[in-house]
Amino acid sequence: MDETTFELRELKSSDIFPMFKIMGKIGFKDFKDKLTPENTKKIMGVFNQNKEGTDEEEKSQDDLLAFVGINLVADILEVIIANLPSCEQDIYNLLGGLSGLKPKQIADLPMVTFTEMIVAVIQKEEFKDFFKVVSKLFK
Repeated sequence: MDETTFELRELKSSDIFPMFKIMGKIGFKDFKDKLTPENTKKIMGVFNQNKEGTDEEEKSQDDLLAFVGINLVADILEVIIANLPSCEQDIYNLLGGLSGLKPKQIADLPMVTFTEMIVAVIQKEEFKDFFKVVSKLFK
């Protein structure tokens, strides 16, 4: 199959519910187990250290921050990957609703096109705005 193109409609309020369902199945609540006080202290400790050190000390701080960040991202990805199969149909349904395709058509897309479609949804301005608003709940 040649490169498949797709169009996504603008996200609207009715899309919130399937997105929450997917987020719940992916395990966003499990992230709190990964964002432990110990990990937060490590990250904050790097930022709170005296910045007037030698180039070698600053490099060491940057290395520590990168190490903590990479481990945190790996932990979060582990949660997502472990839970992603449980929301397969929900993802097909959401993408189908956004693109005008049937869920079966979404499932039959080439892997690259399917991945591009997911990335396109995440990059939509409405999607970003949605997470900005939701993040206010955690402040």
